[in-house]
Amino acid sequence: MIYTPRNKGARRVAMAIHNHEGIPMKRVRKLFATFITALLLAGLGVVFTSSPALANGCTIPPCGEVINHSGQTIQIRWYVDGQGWHQESLANGQARGGYYHDGADVDQFYVPLGCVGKVSVNDNGVTYFPGNWDKLGDFQTVTVNGFSCGDGYVYAWNNIWNDDNYATAVCRWYNDDSTWGDDCGNFRNKAGAVQNNSAHGNSINFYFHTNYTGAWGCLGAGSVWRDLRYNYFSWGPGLDGYGKALRNEIASSKWVHSCGN
Repeated sequence: MIYTPRNKGARRVAMAIHNHEGIPMKRVRKLFATFITALLLAGLGVVFTSSPALANGCTIPPCGEVINHSGQTIQIRWYVDGQGWHQESLANGQARGGYYHDGADVDQFYVPLGCVGKVSVNDNGVTYFPGNWDKLGDFQTVTVNGFSCGDGYVYAWNNIWNDDNYATAVCRWYNDDSTWGDDCGNFRNKAGAVQNNSAHGNSINFYFHTNYTGAWGCLGAGSVWRDLRYNYFSWGPGLDGYGKALRNEIASSKWVHSCGN
């Protein structure tokens, strides 16, 4: 049962929260904050007039912002309640979104397939985001500094990437690695997403055990697996790990000319 307030704005927000299927969790939290604010204002009978700084801005955080320093136009989007996704082009040198900025609460930006985005999150150094649409976290300002395509690395992130999740750590390898346990503070059995940025069209095997043993999964050049719950150790029947999901199970990796080798 959902409480339906008398205030029309609060009632609309309450029903949106009640029927939030398909809405990103960041938007649900924002709707909830709006709901509480509407209830308080309705109960107190108070009406506030927005100051010029608030009149055209994002007034209830979290509010995401993207700054484009990539040298090219990029795509951004955010979820509009009751309408779905709104997508825009963002020219190089421009910014969109942010708390008290321009009314937009950017949810995602697009990294070309076969590339990783080189980004700075809240001005905290450079990290990498996988290809396709990438989620911004609550209160994040993401500066897109460029894209790295076919750079010869395999990338792994410590979480899945979808509308409700984003990674906080990334590791990458240029060569074969017999154990991920001594990389990036121990990445063994921690990967939630992986991307193959081979420079020579090679595939890469991900193994269930160290030293390239056990069953393995194989990812082709230029491809990304953003949610390893749904990718499996599908090579090496009868070996340890065969048929299991890759998420939090990859222990080593090896470049190969083609899958099955």
